[in-house]
Amino acid sequence: MSTLIKTNTINRSTDLLLKEDIPVHDFSSSALLAIEKNILDIHATAHPLSLYREKEHIKSSGKFLLIRSYNLGQIRPGAPVLIAGLLVQVRRQFTRSRQVMAFLLLEDEIGFFEAIAFPETFRYYSSLLAKDALLWIKGNTSNKSGEEKVIIQEIKNIDSCIEKNAL
Repeated sequence: MSTLIKTNTINRSTDLLLKEDIPVHDFSSSALLAIEKNILDIHATAHPLSLYREKEHIKSSGKFLLIRSYNLGQIRPGAPVLIAGLLVQVRRQFTRSRQVMAFLLLEDEIGFFEAIAFPETFRYYSSLLAKDALLWIKGNTSNKSGEEKVIIQEIKNIDSCIEKNAL
């Protein structure tokens, strides 16, 4: 082998960033879930409501029974219920008297459920009806046409309820 060709070996391990040199960002659990939803378009690791269920100290609120979506079919029609959900979709519809009402599709950790806001209720609470809003729904169960729904009496934002510790 010729001595005219000199090979230099470079130790590349010194060129790499050390773990201590990489900036670390701490995100809250809700921020991580929002990033996950934006990237994957689903909640893969946890549902946003699960963060609030841990903080939840509400067993029932007066005459309202605290339930989840899978319980809707087990409760008699007309029963007062309290249910939490992530707002997935709002479908507005005109009544015969040309007033606006809405059909809300919400989801909790278990599944989906539908809630109906009649014109007066819709007008009063329409400002809370933003996509991906976490809501408390107070209302009565309905089983017309064989589908379990909640007829809305009151809507509250979960964040404001937790901060005020009131429902």
